[in-house]
Amino acid sequence: MIRTLDSVLEWWSRALMAVAIIAGFAMMIHISIDIVARTVFNSPLRTTNQMVAGYYMIAAAFLPIALLGKRDDHISADVFTEFMSPGVRRALDGFTTLLGILYLGAFTWQSWISADRRMNQGEVLEIPGGYLTVWPGRWLLPIAGASLFLCFLLRFIRILTPGAGPDEDHHNRMPEA
Repeated sequence: MIRTLDSVLEWWSRALMAVAIIAGFAMMIHISIDIVARTVFNSPLRTTNQMVAGYYMIAAAFLPIALLGKRDDHISADVFTEFMSPGVRRALDGFTTLLGILYLGAFTWQSWISADRRMNQGEVLEIPGGYLTVWPGRWLLPIAGASLFLCFLLRFIRILTPGAGPDEDHHNRMPEA
């Protein structure tokens, strides 16, 4: 059961990362076209700033966090824990993972409420010559939050399950260059 959930979360996290990469490339292309249109043709695209703020940046910033959480690659300060015994580190990992689960539960819940409210209101941004619908981009936050929540939940289950815990040596890993 845990391996199946692990495989599904790995696939889902990679898919979110792929969407984030595509959003990053789309943002670069959109901005580049806007720069060319503005400088060469004196006719900037009218939706660039709003698309970047409402879609591209949210996707690029939040969707990859599930893959980082799945692989335990978040930034960590191991200065205080490197000399602790494996049991104490495991307990501390469990505690901090539980705190992360609680935070992500609240984050996902509140971002879901916000996205639902904005969808029901039909949120738009005013642009020259009309409006740009932006409420669909609001759903990226609860998707990212729920994904990281599930990754932390799996990690917590592994910490509690003897023999299925996280790699105890992950505190001693050197970052890959």
